[in-house]
Amino acid sequence: MKRFLFYLFAILYSVEFMAQSFTVNNSDGMPLKYTVTSTNPNEVKLTGRGTIPTGYTLGTELNVPATVFYGGSTYNVVEIAKNCFFSESILTKVNLPEGIRTIGSYAVFQSSIYSISIPSTLTKLEENALLFMAYSFSDSHTGARFLDMDFSKTSITEFPISSVQIGSHSKSILRSVSYPATTQIISEDQFSKDYDTPPIIYLYNSIPATLTVNISQPFSGHKNPFRSATHIYVPIDATKIYEDNTDWAKYKGRYYEQVPVGPSGYTSYYLENENFLVPAGCTAYIITGITPSGSIMTPDQAVVKAFGAGKIIPKQTGFILQGAANSTVVYQANVTGTEENVTNNLLIGTATEQEFNASGYKYYIFSNNGDEGIGFYKQGTRNGASIKLAAHRAGLRLPEAIAPAKGFTIDFDAARKEAETTGIRDVRPTVQPRENVVYDLQGRRVTNPGRGIYIVNGKKVVRE
Repeated sequence: MKRFLFYLFAILYSVEFMAQSFTVNNSDGMPLKYTVTSTNPNEVKLTGRGTIPTGYTLGTELNVPATVFYGGSTYNVVEIAKNCFFSESILTKVNLPEGIRTIGSYAVFQSSIYSISIPSTLTKLEENALLFMAYSFSDSHTGARFLDMDFSKTSITEFPISSVQIGSHSKSILRSVSYPATTQIISEDQFSKDYDTPPIIYLYNSIPATLTVNISQPFSGHKNPFRSATHIYVPIDATKIYEDNTDWAKYKGRYYEQVPVGPSGYTSYYLENENFLVPAGCTAYIITGITPSGSIMTPDQAVVKAFGAGKIIPKQTGFILQGAANSTVVYQANVTGTEENVTNNLLIGTATEQEFNASGYKYYIFSNNGDEGIGFYKQGTRNGASIKLAAHRAGLRLPEAIAPAKGFTIDFDAARKEAETTGIRDVRPTVQPRENVVYDLQGRRVTNPGRGIYIVNGKKVVRE
């Protein structure tokens, strides 16, 4: 009986202690209210703030601490409680620490808060979590503020009704929302009917999330959360997957994908399931053969075929994409239209990391090899017997019969100019009757060029 009473007392004490609330100032002197939610481990939720100290005015930025010390113990702050900043009229920006897992319902309801940081540890947004954020913000500020809500680094699986919705009278404008790869459910009523649907959506899950409806709302029933969005970004090779999905097909024509282009302005590329529409400002290239130079001193030249903006590259085609250096190329895929002829393309690609090593071929990887410049090179110590390609990258595979021992040059500029002036065609060098004159980049004539960049008859070429 005594043991039973002891256990009962321990349970009651634990429950009472876990319900304990206290107030502790943060590092800026702002009194913050907490409630204990767990004693093993020690965890608390932030439930609100105390009286604003003298000197705080509209425009105040609140820094929520990751831990708080109270009663001789340190607690991790893991939750922003329901109604935490309900009708807040002083704070305008809240910085949440890593460790926060949940933002509760009506956490910033009808508040002056126009910005809230999103920690990567966040796993749950409750219904109406960010409803009417920035609702009472506009009257004391001039000029619109654009909000970009980025959840991409979180592990949230569900975005319920009104979880991201700002005030209709606010001067804050929701510009974009990014959803993590863990997203499984998106409520169509996550935003209001039209006025605050962001124009830009980023989806990081290659598998379309389930769209749900809320029958209590008059505009429900269409599974259409992104009514007025103009750009919906999806992962590489995922446009077709989304457009083939019944609930997501309504956004056909609004899907976009992205690929980074490094400092050279070139990258290899490959799409397994969908074609590729060459975007404005870009050129795509394939290689269809090797033409002998006719000179012992001069390397052979690749036959390059160029495709300008508006051309459609078929799926499962390895190609080289040229764009602005150090940029992210935005393109559309799985488009309708006439696809280009890529017969005899010698570039191969893969949707997943893969090694190519079939006998009878020489393999080259596309890279920027330092002083030797951008081009195709034998990878590491493989000596051309194989290459290992990353996902959605392309390499060059040449039959040993045409793989030149002395290397070859690739003139992308000439191919692009030919495509611009005469339409898309192969660029085949004409063997000159005169001797080829070769200089290095310092202007010195070279009689026995090795690998690198040279000026041959006035043109910059890469010798492999």
